[in-house]
Amino acid sequence: MGELKIKSVEMVRSIRDAHYEELRERSPQEKIAFFREKARTLYAELGRSEKPLDDSASVPAAKTRR
Repeated sequence: MGELKIKSVEMVRSIRDAHYEELRERSPQEKIAFFREKARTLYAELGRSEKPLDDSASVPAAKTRR
């Protein structure tokens, strides 16, 4: 059998560029809703319950290495 070659960098760039084109004129709230819907769809496809989101939570600070 031949090897399956995945061009991951090209794939990520393609997805990112498509999302940019679709979202470039949308508000921040619309962009968040877009990605949340994508996440809901993925969770449904995987047969998992989605994690609850807390909109009031801020991004945690990065941990420092010792």
